[in-house]
Amino acid sequence: MRRLIPPLAAAVALTGLLSATTTSATADPANKPVHRLDCDGTGGPGSTCTVIATGKARPHRVEEFVTTVKTGDQVWARDTMYTRDGQVRSRPFTLPAGEVTVDVSLTSLPEKHVGTQLRLMAFNLFVGGTFDRKETTGENLAHMIDYINEVNPDIFFVVEGYGSGEKILDGLNAGRSEGDRFTGVRLTHPEDNSHNGDNLWLYTKLEVQKVYPRYADAEIDSFNIGGARLGLPNGQHVHAFSLWTWHDGWAYGDTHNAAVENTHGLPRSKTDAQILEGDYLRRMAMGKSILEKAIPQFTENDGAPVLMGGDLNAQSHLDWSEQFADSPGHGGLVLPWPYTKQYTDHGFMDTFRYANADAGLYPGRTWSPFHGMGAIPGRIDYVFARGEDVRVLGSRADIQRLPRHQQTPLYPQYPWYSDHGAVVTDILIRGKGTGPDREIVAEEPGKGRHIWPAEPAGRRIPPAELKATASTFKPGIGDPKRAVDGNLTTDFHSDYPVVPPQPHTITVDLGRVRELSAVRFQPKLRTNMNGTILKGMVQVSDDGVTFRDVKAVEWARMTAPNDVSLDGVSARYIRLRSDYGIGGASALAEILPYEKA
Repeated sequence: MRRLIPPLAAAVALTGLLSATTTSATADPANKPVHRLDCDGTGGPGSTCTVIATGKARPHRVEEFVTTVKTGDQVWARDTMYTRDGQVRSRPFTLPAGEVTVDVSLTSLPEKHVGTQLRLMAFNLFVGGTFDRKETTGENLAHMIDYINEVNPDIFFVVEGYGSGEKILDGLNAGRSEGDRFTGVRLTHPEDNSHNGDNLWLYTKLEVQKVYPRYADAEIDSFNIGGARLGLPNGQHVHAFSLWTWHDGWAYGDTHNAAVENTHGLPRSKTDAQILEGDYLRRMAMGKSILEKAIPQFTENDGAPVLMGGDLNAQSHLDWSEQFADSPGHGGLVLPWPYTKQYTDHGFMDTFRYANADAGLYPGRTWSPFHGMGAIPGRIDYVFARGEDVRVLGSRADIQRLPRHQQTPLYPQYPWYSDHGAVVTDILIRGKGTGPDREIVAEEPGKGRHIWPAEPAGRRIPPAELKATASTFKPGIGDPKRAVDGNLTTDFHSDYPVVPPQPHTITVDLGRVRELSAVRFQPKLRTNMNGTILKGMVQVSDDGVTFRDVKAVEWARMTAPNDVSLDGVSARYIRLRSDYGIGGASALAEILPYEKA
């Protein structure tokens, strides 16, 4: 059931927690917006709501609505929308607890002076779409180009072009009309190819008015930043830069470990302060050079919009604030990351987080659809925008192959085209132009959000009552007994470096026949997720010889526990047959069987 919550005083009387403010930037004081919330259920905290805002529709005018949902200074939802009929509906958001304020502003614009919509895309291609040269058929690169064409960006910021730049340009332009073709600009200069490969590229359908010369100082060079001045159809221009900064002081790995340790009550390997020190190893100095030297030199501070995209190897201070400490995967951590804050301090909007303000509902994971998503929402790839005429319309993070590419042999090993997700953002540059002319991109709410499920029903069987054997294991550090020792920091792992071909099996002896309720399979809780089981079969047996299938399983590349219901099953032995794991290996931190109480 949905519930319409009226605005202003009526809303306060209804919920006791909702206030509302409406403001208008239109020259016509009579054209003041009104709004209401459309919520499901009771309309209380936790409800899914949208803002419906209404103004006056006028001939030859376009109305720009900006809606913001806050509790105090904390922003939970934000939308910029354009309409000719005087009414808009925001994207859905989760109504937070506390006193909620909904602000709505309205600007009325001449229909030919709204602005130009641009689609921006940032993507680290993992050595030119070859998975560090492990995928040699060229099929992945062809699929990647097909995906990029479907996104159809106006400006495409590329990291790790690594020899595929011209192939990508040819693929993007194949079959395109003259007015819809891309120009490709190789930005990394030969003297800066520290990894023996061209890193940064910029592709655009806009006019390339000037490619900026190589910049280099003690901290950065063209391996880290490069760009061009691009002309808009209305005579305005923007500055566009691809960028990459170092992974020294691995923000993702240290945060992952701390979140796991906090969540499971384990001793901390690093304090919060020690984690944040990682930004100071190289990134802070690099950011200072990028923001205070390179960009001012290139743009000459002419006031035109500045657009940037790339892989920062850094976590966002916006995601790890007090506001989101209790969000799934955050482990109560509050980490005011100094490097990404530099960009905010220099006037840049993190476009994904601007458009998707709730970091709990929209984690925006980009690391790593190939290596595994881990215990935290790793967001290390960004599209930034700066300029008083820039409006962010929507943004999403892509981490799943197109459906037509999921039917190919590449998909099980490579569920996405790279080890990084891609960030796609729609913006509008205010000025001459009729405004948005294509469907706005949007992130799916809750994608990858629920990563710590509640414990299964029943009585957990104590580790002392369990024994485990396996068809293959690494002696010592990968012994199957480590999967039933009650210690989340030890792992069962199939033998290596020579890994026997799958399927592999690990079998738990429950000591006697028991009436079971469920079994939890906890993947290894490490940033190295090699062996994480993705596909297999849960089996049971009474005698340890004859096993019967209970459930085929297919699990995500995450460290989240995987629960299988065994309600109504009686057995002494539980076996997991691992048909496919990351890297062709099989690994587990714990197998946790539950019996009916």
